Amino acid sequence: MVVAPLGSAGAPSAIMAFGAFFLWAWFQIQRNRQSHWGPQPVRAAALGWLLVMLIVYAHAMSMPIPGDEISPADNGLLKLVGFTGVLLVANDGIPSLERHRTLLRRLVIGVGLIALFGLLQYTTKQLFVDRVQIPGLTQGTASWGLIERSGHPRPSGTSTHPIEYGVVLTMVLPIAITYALKSPTRRWVYRGFLCAIAFAVFLSISRSALVCASVALLVLAASWTAAARLRALIALVAIAIAVYVSVPGVLGATTGLFTRVTDDPSVASRTGSYDLAGEFVSRSPLVGRGFGTFLPKYWILDNGYLGMLIEGGIAGLVGLLTLLVVGAAAARKARRFAVDDFDRDLAQALLASLAAGASGLALFDTFGFPQSAGCFFLLLGMAGCMRRLTMAQVQSSAKPGGIAVSQTSAPMYARNGEP
Repeated sequence: MVVAPLGSAGAPSAIMAFGAFFLWAWFQIQRNRQSHWGPQPVRAAALGWLLVMLIVYAHAMSMPIPGDEISPADNGLLKLVGFTGVLLVANDGIPSLERHRTLLRRLVIGVGLIALFGLLQYTTKQLFVDRVQIPGLTQGTASWGLIERSGHPRPSGTSTHPIEYGVVLTMVLPIAITYALKSPTRRWVYRGFLCAIAFAVFLSISRSALVCASVALLVLAASWTAAARLRALIALVAIAIAVYVSVPGVLGATTGLFTRVTDDPSVASRTGSYDLAGEFVSRSPLVGRGFGTFLPKYWILDNGYLGMLIEGGIAGLVGLLTLLVVGAAAARKARRFAVDDFDRDLAQALLASLAAGASGLALFDTFGFPQSAGCFFLLLGMAGCMRRLTMAQVQSSAKPGGIAVSQTSAPMYARNGEP
């Protein structure tokens, strides 16, 4: 649903994300002292990529462009600013490791509730969200309806499509696993949410979600002992058996996504995109044709990297890949510098979540769906934040009489503007 006068840019999430960017910019402008955080590579990579995409937008607007591509280009730029705003507020606005854990915990709870809602949709075969009426908002361009595959309804929660729903679940899955196994308190709550998330991933009957989940589990398990990996494998088999027994036919439909790929039209659409993409890229290889201007009337790519190459050119794609690599490196560095074992596990979980999100970019148009893109940029910002906080914790504890940052409760900015 959207604020009608703003059109496609009027989704509440888009307005809040856009406001987050200006909130971050306002604090940067009004503070009167230099921060002592040191280099912030995730922030620098995000701002550098946004600058590149501004150049891409300016190039697109300076060239002859079809009338139906102008509004998508404007909206695309606003979305990029919003995504960057979410990343920057997460990167710079979390004051302590305690607050960082709180946000991750709430993210697990929120996604767990959405997973339970998806299970309700599957059981009742009702979408429910199409009945919601919010004063001041009107129905946007998203089409409402419960999609089916192989005779089974595919829940979408509050997402616009089951693929987006499944990918969002898999991006938070490693964090949910970490809280279910290592949380100091209420592990039984997180284990319940973990079961709901794992079950909902299967019910989404999404090839993209299953691939992303596999990547996330492989990265997460890289830090486990052999015994822990064996227990995880047993748990995975148990969940598969539970799905097979309680929902007949879903496991077969899920395995059929991979055994019948040669007959799947969605796979043919993805593999048939490269020749067409080469034609569009050749017209403007360096800066592309403008973010958001490759409309469905040309082709549905289902590949975020290929779409970025077409719309942002080589410069836009390199900027995006740089951001992903820097975010992953930040998570790895946070794991290396973390003093607490639980923080070290959370850093590895963030790395696995980013790996899932990066895999999702190769399997569907992440930027075309608000929840998947927003969640991914939130996780990138949290990886950068954790790097900052763990390094500051080490530096603080190394000083005589130093106080670990994770024990502070300072606000994001003091009244005099000092971070």
